[in-house]
Amino acid sequence: MDRIEFSVNGRQYSVGADVDSDVSLNDYLRNVLNLRGTKYMCQEGGCGACIVAVTTVDQFGNKRTFSVNSCLVSITSCEGWEVTTVEGIGGRGRYHRVQKTLAEYNGSQCGYCSPGWVMSMYSLLEANNYKLTKDEIEKSFGSNTCRCTGYRPILDAFKSFAKDVPDIEDLSLCKDKACSSKYDDWCFIEEKTIEDKIKQINLKDGNVWYRVYKIEDVFEVIKTKGTNPYMLINGNTGKGVFPILRYPKILIDISSIDELKTYYIDQNLVIGAGMSITNVMDLFKEISEKKEEFKYLKKMYEHLELVAHIPVRNIGTVGGNLMLKHKHPIFPSDIFLLFEAVSATIAIRNDKEIVEMDLQKFLSTDMSGKILTEIKLPPLSSNYHFVSFKIMPRSQNAPAQINAAFLYELDRVKETVLSSTIVIGGLSVKFVHAQKTEDYLRGKKLFTNETLQAALRVLEKEIIVKEMKGYSKAEYRKKCALGLFYKVRKGSE
Repeated sequence: MDRIEFSVNGRQYSVGADVDSDVSLNDYLRNVLNLRGTKYMCQEGGCGACIVAVTTVDQFGNKRTFSVNSCLVSITSCEGWEVTTVEGIGGRGRYHRVQKTLAEYNGSQCGYCSPGWVMSMYSLLEANNYKLTKDEIEKSFGSNTCRCTGYRPILDAFKSFAKDVPDIEDLSLCKDKACSSKYDDWCFIEEKTIEDKIKQINLKDGNVWYRVYKIEDVFEVIKTKGTNPYMLINGNTGKGVFPILRYPKILIDISSIDELKTYYIDQNLVIGAGMSITNVMDLFKEISEKKEEFKYLKKMYEHLELVAHIPVRNIGTVGGNLMLKHKHPIFPSDIFLLFEAVSATIAIRNDKEIVEMDLQKFLSTDMSGKILTEIKLPPLSSNYHFVSFKIMPRSQNAPAQINAAFLYELDRVKETVLSSTIVIGGLSVKFVHAQKTEDYLRGKKLFTNETLQAALRVLEKEIIVKEMKGYSKAEYRKKCALGLFYKVRKGSE
């Protein structure tokens, strides 16, 4: 009988028919292995109390370590993982350097969040070969919450691991990294020797878990199981935003399909829908520095730094984020926003054909029996100006109240608008594009007060804003959207 095999702190374990669909890695660590140093609180991947380190082999064949929220990860998703908990890095008489440093800086008050902080920092150091800047450390703080508000001593403790000496306020980042690029125009996946036979596990609660290794396997499972409801699972981080109260009968783990994690550049940059947000960010940063026509990807990278936090981005995928938007149109997906602004297209595959479509059509497409496989991002000339914004209730780890992306194509003297794309999220389910404003701006000189005032009037009339649960007042969001339009125009002068 098939089982999912993994290790925890160097010891081998396996699960199969003895677990239910909703058993998380956190549940297993605490309730089965009695490793209660890993805490839990929000069960939504927001507080960081549950963070553990995972080491596995990536699609390039390299061994890498990263942090995950154990409350979000299904235990049946841990195939081949080497999981390390706070007990695994050190304890009495053998504390790890991160633990010692946190204590020496008085970074622990009630102590409940401390294991999560330790494992977050440990994972970050391991992932970066212990070469971090203070800026990178501070940006990682969105992954954890200290309800005693003891952030300053925690930050001081962890900044002591940084390789740059000045404080962040005086920091001028060095871009000379002693590492070779792992991103070329093509990414080839070497043939692996691991077993590629579909794993089937009849879970304790009557549901069935499949682990597949090829896209064709997905359709084989769907065809075999007929009308039974099913769910494709990769990082499963979406349940932190929209809780899953009951899992469907058929659960298909697609995280081992390497075909979904590749990328290539022909004319477009084509990325696999199964690439993690972290890997996509690294790819965007690398390619933006190499290729002038993809320079706008640096702006996307900076925006993606505001999406969720590091453990979520480590296993959450771009395809999963788009599917969350597809299922819950109210979701203010930053990835949808960014890709729609540059007119990205996606590839959707069923058992017979591959169909390419734009993202707005995707939102109304029935995805039953289909899988999102690729996203295509176009090259843009230097005549294009791209900018995006995310307005949120705090500086890190928060969904957007309003997000917006603007793409202007200007003439050679960079005055007259040849075309424009204005995408604003967080206003209402129905509103995506400010099409009337886009049409008005065509042929106009962007940097005149007359154009600005007239365009603002057009935009104010066409945007649709609704009161939505969990969002700021509609009037505030409307004014904010108008303010962002004004801001991007002024910032382009």
